[in-house]
Amino acid sequence: MLHRFLLGPGAYALAMIPAPFLAALRMRCPQCGQGELFQSYLKLSDSCRACGADFRAADSGDGPAVFVVLVVGAIATPLLFILQIAGAPTWVAIAVTLAAATALCLALLPLFKATLFALQWKHKAREATHEDIE
Repeated sequence: MLHRFLLGPGAYALAMIPAPFLAALRMRCPQCGQGELFQSYLKLSDSCRACGADFRAADSGDGPAVFVVLVVGAIATPLLFILQIAGAPTWVAIAVTLAAATALCLALLPLFKATLFALQWKHKAREATHEDIE
């Protein structure tokens, strides 16, 4: 399901992106697409300022960190090998790879957290309780 209200003016290329992913890319409320999702770097707001949606029950847990580590590892490992094969000194290769991995982790973590939160919101996912099992 696509939501046109999530699109800004002139954003026709984004029309085919499903709403949860678009809300996550914009780091906006997955319900209305207007309010800011984060109150600080990785701290979710308690609620949406635009529509009042309550975000307190949502918890993406360690999921975003796991996905970020997998993605960054898939990028940083070949980078280290390429630098070593190219003849860079070991300390330079390690320093460049660590700097790139750190920058990528810091850049991708809010995006992955927003994406997992938006998908949780769309599918009304919540923590399982004993009542769900019985």
